[in-house]
Amino acid sequence: MLDKKALSLAIFGVALALSLATFPPWNTLTYDGALYIDIARNLAKGPTNFTYQGVYMMYRPPLYPYTLSLFFHFIHNPLSQLTVARLVSAIFFSLTAVLTFLLAFELLKDRNKALIASAFFILNPLAFTMGTRELVHSEFTFFYALAIYLLYTGRNREGRRIYFAFISAGLAILTRYTGLSIIGVFLVYLWLTEYWDWVKKREYWLGLGVLLLTLSPWLYLGQLHYGGFLRPFEVASRVVTLDKPVDVSTYIEWLGKDLGDVLLGLTLLGLLKIRQDEEGWLILSWFAVGLTGILTVTHKETRFITFLSPVMAILAVEGVELMVELAGRAFSLRPERRRWKKPVVLALSLLLLLPVGLNALHLKERWNVVGQYESMVLKYSTEHYPGRELLVSPYLYTMAGFYYPKAHVDMILKKKNVEERIAEGKYDVIIHKDPNTYLNILTSGNYILVKEFYGRFKVFVARRILR
Repeated sequence: MLDKKALSLAIFGVALALSLATFPPWNTLTYDGALYIDIARNLAKGPTNFTYQGVYMMYRPPLYPYTLSLFFHFIHNPLSQLTVARLVSAIFFSLTAVLTFLLAFELLKDRNKALIASAFFILNPLAFTMGTRELVHSEFTFFYALAIYLLYTGRNREGRRIYFAFISAGLAILTRYTGLSIIGVFLVYLWLTEYWDWVKKREYWLGLGVLLLTLSPWLYLGQLHYGGFLRPFEVASRVVTLDKPVDVSTYIEWLGKDLGDVLLGLTLLGLLKIRQDEEGWLILSWFAVGLTGILTVTHKETRFITFLSPVMAILAVEGVELMVELAGRAFSLRPERRRWKKPVVLALSLLLLLPVGLNALHLKERWNVVGQYESMVLKYSTEHYPGRELLVSPYLYTMAGFYYPKAHVDMILKKKNVEERIAEGKYDVIIHKDPNTYLNILTSGNYILVKEFYGRFKVFVARRILR
């Protein structure tokens, strides 16, 4: 029998191998992912330069770009940087698979069920897909789950872990601002297990102090560059509010499509099996508070709940066991005759993991076409028409910066200064994506259409460059 350490290494290896085997192609890129890489490049030049095109982007969470910037000191090729960004996500995804196993083992007190939980996490469609994207979700999920794991084990085994739980909570908040819900998870869990007695214990107050210390460098930069300690959070909230609103029923429908009915059904069944004890309250606090935090946001995307994938995995295992227990009762089997329960739970779990895994592959394939056309157009443009001054449609704004790392990039907007720069022939390359306004690109007489792509993209180059 392998011990816990050997199993953890095996889980990490399996998760990482699956990630590398299904790594996205180079010609897929997200708008947000390109922006994180753009910011990380500037951070590699200066640790407070949290900007893109000279504009501070502190409404974006900082930890993922800062993580990438550590590598960008040495790696400068855009496509190599994209690979690094995805590898960082893959490593955090694999670490979270291990963490799910350890946490499930603590809560369920059963190694086999903990292994099944790690499998449900690895094959969770959102966790699996985000596990190789140039986005924050894998890193965020890791620190969020780590904070909960450290709080639980700190209360039950090693008290000093509580302080590290608050540090990890701070890092989760700095990875994604919706990580603020971790404070709600902590408070609800402590209230359900200790009522108000936790208020009398200094480790929690010291923990809150440690949390503020973890956030303090970012709060200071917010005051220094953004005009207020909490300004990054305020701007982020306003940006999300202004984005396209999504109602709860539509969001749940999207979740059903992306996660699949099997995983969602097992998660709901698992909620029915929760006991009113410390472990049950922790699972319920994590799932309920975390989900509520996302449902109350005006703009919602299914990837936003990736951080709940570890607790969904634990609930899925409980859901499978509940199905087996109900079947045993239906056939009036006595407890002493249920020796088959564990092997049946294992067999049924493996069977149900198949549709979950297939859904994961389908979702990843859907994501692998995101930004595909934009990437092809921009790569062609960089190879044939290098430039320092670019004008692009808004959809291409961050991606243009990714492929032209040393260029100044403007958006095609109906603004006087943009029209003046077109009229003066200031831009080297203009890339237009339909539908959008052409402004005076053609009438200025300064630009030649050199290439059209897919009936939607047009590349214009300044006449002075083609001479």
